[in-house]
Amino acid sequence: MALLGPEGVSHIPRIAPVHLEMRVAYVEAPVARQLGLHDGQIVQAMVAVRQDQLKLVLNEHVFNLPLSPYIKEGDMAQLRAQLLPSGQWALQLLHTGSFSGPDPNAGLQIPTPSRLTTLLFQPGGFASWLALLQPGVLESLVPAGNSDLKNRINAQRLSMASLQPQALRRWILGHTKSGEANLLDGVAPENDTKALLRLLMNDRQRAGLEEAGAKDALSHALDEVEGSQVQSAQDWHKGELNVAFVIPFKDADPLEMQFERKGNKPGQPKNPLVVNMHTKSRVLGEVWLKTSITDSAQVDLTMWALKQDIAEQARFNASELTYELENAGLVLTRFQVFNAARPNAQETRQPPPHGALVDTQA
Repeated sequence: MALLGPEGVSHIPRIAPVHLEMRVAYVEAPVARQLGLHDGQIVQAMVAVRQDQLKLVLNEHVFNLPLSPYIKEGDMAQLRAQLLPSGQWALQLLHTGSFSGPDPNAGLQIPTPSRLTTLLFQPGGFASWLALLQPGVLESLVPAGNSDLKNRINAQRLSMASLQPQALRRWILGHTKSGEANLLDGVAPENDTKALLRLLMNDRQRAGLEEAGAKDALSHALDEVEGSQVQSAQDWHKGELNVAFVIPFKDADPLEMQFERKGNKPGQPKNPLVVNMHTKSRVLGEVWLKTSITDSAQVDLTMWALKQDIAEQARFNASELTYELENAGLVLTRFQVFNAARPNAQETRQPPPHGALVDTQA
């Protein structure tokens, strides 16, 4: 079987991870820990109506499952918990008190979701990876005595105090192509984030360091990085640009960056290149920056800052920013600064179809 990297999935259509007739839900490890699940455990959930739909309620967690016509409000449903190789948990509906007659799913084997399917439905964002990239956090997870791995981690970090445009450009270009794509081109991958995370996870396993918290944090960070690359490959196949990653620093908090450009439509103006940046800096506070660059080198820049003094400082330095952009051959057409959070900062990708995830917000 050929191994596919993020670029190799471009021609693979999205596949819903759970068919409606399979009566199974996949649960992330943190939710499973909150529920106290263990492999093979049989749990009971109450059927209740939530937002005009039948749901399974278990310890205040609400599950979406394709239940009808085998179940009704007030029933007690039995589910078997199963730990999957991917680290996820599956809850399979066994039977209910209201079910009668032959089960149309009898003998049906429930397929385990593939790694690719899991990544296709990975929620957007880098919450776990950002937490690990705080100065000193990732290094603290390296097994004692492994100085080589610590050196590799430090080599991937930039220095905010001495940051130069050329160094930033090299770092970004080096992370716009996956390690798998480099290997296909016969190029040895350098500073590959996924390889570093896997190496750290394997070294910790060999050293017997299996604390659940650290293990889950590393696993979730790997999912976030790989999920972002798979999503980027899918969008590229649709004619759109969507590249997101996190820049780590030795002497500052990490910076989340995204390059995006919507696909152009015939007869309409070309869409601008949009560069989004976000950081939760202990010095600057939380800051968002959105830069739109047109093909005519015009720049529209918007900044949001939670700290009032940072917003005022940005407005004060607007003329200096205009000068720097002109030296780079760009024209600043508009610069807006808001002392507030970015309005759409909490937007995420739409969840998978009914029956695929646990709804804990109902």
